[in-house]
Amino acid sequence: MKPSLSLLIILCLGALPSFAQNIYDARQTVILQATIQEDPPMIVLNWKLDTVNGGYTIWRKAKNDLQWGDSIAVTAPGSTTWTDTAVNIGNGYEYQVLKSLPLYPYGDGGANFGAGYIYAGIRVPPVHHRGACLVVIDSTFKQTLAPEINRLLKDLEADGWRAQALYVDRNDPVTTVKSYIQLWAATNQDFNRTLFLLGRVPVPYSGDIVPDGHYNDHKGAWPCDGYYANLDGVWTDQTVNITTSPGTRNDNVPGDGKFDNSVIPTAVALQVGRVDFANMSLFPESEEQLLRRYLNKDHLWRTGFTPVVERGLVDNNFPAYLDGHGGAGWRNFAPMFGLANVFELQYRQTLTNQSYLWSYGCGGGGPQSASDISSTTYFTTDSLQTVFTMLFGSYFGDWDYPNNFLRGAIASRTCLASTWGNRPEWILHHMALGENIGYGAQLTMNNRGLYTPRFYGGYASTALMGDPTLRMHMFRSVENLVASQVGLHVQLDWLDPAGAMGYYIYKKTAFDTAFQLLNQVPVMGTTYLDTCAGAGLFVYMVRSVELRSSASGTYYNLSAGITVDFQSAPSAIASVVVMDDTGSSNGSIAVSPQAGCPPYHYIWNTGQTTSEITGLAAGVYCVALSDCGGCAEVYCATVELTTSAGTLPGLKSSKLYPNPVGDEFVLEMVFENSQDLQLDVTNAQGTKMSRQIHRGKDVVLTWDVRSLPPGYYWLQVKSVEGSMVFPFVKVGE
Repeated sequence: MKPSLSLLIILCLGALPSFAQNIYDARQTVILQATIQEDPPMIVLNWKLDTVNGGYTIWRKAKNDLQWGDSIAVTAPGSTTWTDTAVNIGNGYEYQVLKSLPLYPYGDGGANFGAGYIYAGIRVPPVHHRGACLVVIDSTFKQTLAPEINRLLKDLEADGWRAQALYVDRNDPVTTVKSYIQLWAATNQDFNRTLFLLGRVPVPYSGDIVPDGHYNDHKGAWPCDGYYANLDGVWTDQTVNITTSPGTRNDNVPGDGKFDNSVIPTAVALQVGRVDFANMSLFPESEEQLLRRYLNKDHLWRTGFTPVVERGLVDNNFPAYLDGHGGAGWRNFAPMFGLANVFELQYRQTLTNQSYLWSYGCGGGGPQSASDISSTTYFTTDSLQTVFTMLFGSYFGDWDYPNNFLRGAIASRTCLASTWGNRPEWILHHMALGENIGYGAQLTMNNRGLYTPRFYGGYASTALMGDPTLRMHMFRSVENLVASQVGLHVQLDWLDPAGAMGYYIYKKTAFDTAFQLLNQVPVMGTTYLDTCAGAGLFVYMVRSVELRSSASGTYYNLSAGITVDFQSAPSAIASVVVMDDTGSSNGSIAVSPQAGCPPYHYIWNTGQTTSEITGLAAGVYCVALSDCGGCAEVYCATVELTTSAGTLPGLKSSKLYPNPVGDEFVLEMVFENSQDLQLDVTNAQGTKMSRQIHRGKDVVLTWDVRSLPPGYYWLQVKSVEGSMVFPFVKVGE
């Protein structure tokens, strides 16, 4: 690995910091953590002192601002803390702290700065809706991994994503795959949009690049998932012409389907991550088995069943490189875990026996290994106790090599996400307050100077191996969620093994594309009443919430949701309908509420306000009924003309049975001549529920009504000369 930074002056022993850390890692970073106070609100930034710095300058911005603006504070070279009192509970604030290094300029004489970043806040609100996620799946596994894929889509929805699957052929041109993604993105305008590439989704290649510095054998086109995430840039295949690398993987010539762009042409609009185990022959498991194992451990992580110690490990085996390679770990891990919970330790030797949520390791690399870190061969048997890892070394940043080291990490039994940690530097500190890793991937791909160091920002090679929707803090879900009908309401009950501080309830009807939040304030007990729920098929979801603390402050962290389907059929109204004798206007309707609480209020479409109305001609009559609790329902009933054989000319006999109806009824009609009949089942509100067409003289129809909720219905039979109505009652099981 060749350095991209050189210093003009040799560091002297007297300039070493007083804590255990590689000197260059310490020099190139400001290692930050935050402590908070609620009354009065304040955020206190703390950092490790570098005794040779020239002073600290501090900036603050909102998380999604695209520039820092003016600095807000300058502190002395000997300072290790600064307090921000202009903060509000419930808001998050992103800070940049730069220290000048006047004794250590860049090799070109430019000013050198050590940098630190933190996104801090006090009681930052929960995120109920995270955005839209498209899971692009290699169709090879559409059937064999169907249960795991369906579970993944449900898991995504349970974490607040609107999830959709797209199956593509692994031999499709990358341009075809991107056209599908662009179509999805055009119809899914959301604040976060994420691509999860699962399986051998076609791999784009682009550039004339060599970010690992091996010009003699690794220069050319590298794999580039940023192509899929970039929706509006111009990608060409006309100018680059390089064939110097051994083999053909990195060759790039005009018209070969590999793009010219060394840098992603415009900002990526989508967060992207990949789980791809093609050509991982060192593993005894098949590609399908490795994908299944990944999806299984992904599910266990999301539901809070993966134990892990929240701390970070850094192993820098490039101690003399002036870039300070290990700074990528220190800069991100300190805001996650605090200064005292990041350790300089050997990678494989430590993680074999000890748990670290995040790890960083760098060393001389080959496609399948990093020296003094690990190798793909080791990953085939190791169960290293780390969930998220950054790895850096030569060659393996080009992740499409067979048995690639980055992909080997997530193919192992434990790890869920890996990145090529330093070129560019990854920006992951937002995860300390609940962001998903794909958010950091998008920031990293788009960093053209907003974050320091900016080296290799926007490079086509930047890629995340793993599920981009993963979060760092997973709280245990509730269990045994059940729903039951309580009059006009639906009651939810559940158990909580984690002892949450409260719960949020969500509901989705047949007309909703996403869950709707029912309570703005967390429910404190393990029961919830959805009052006046109405009738229909509903999906309810419950998520527990905790106030999570990290070295960046506090935020409300939601568990994955647990769902239950429920067919709500409130027995709200019983009615008696008297038919109108032909021409007499002597029909009547009397309604009787069967649930809710008195007093009841009635407003008919005739203007009457009583429970019974009389003197009715044939027609439809509706009443708006409300009870003492504010539950309201509109009920409609039809007064028909008294039916007789004469209303359907040529009808000799008719019968509908059984009545009340359970699963199905039988209609028998005998006519003098063959008839063209239209038959409609209508509910009490006048809504047509189903229809059949029949032609014949002797009619015997069996009608399945199991899909209908219990209630009052009419079967209307029409011919070209008349009509007839058969009222019936549908009962439950």
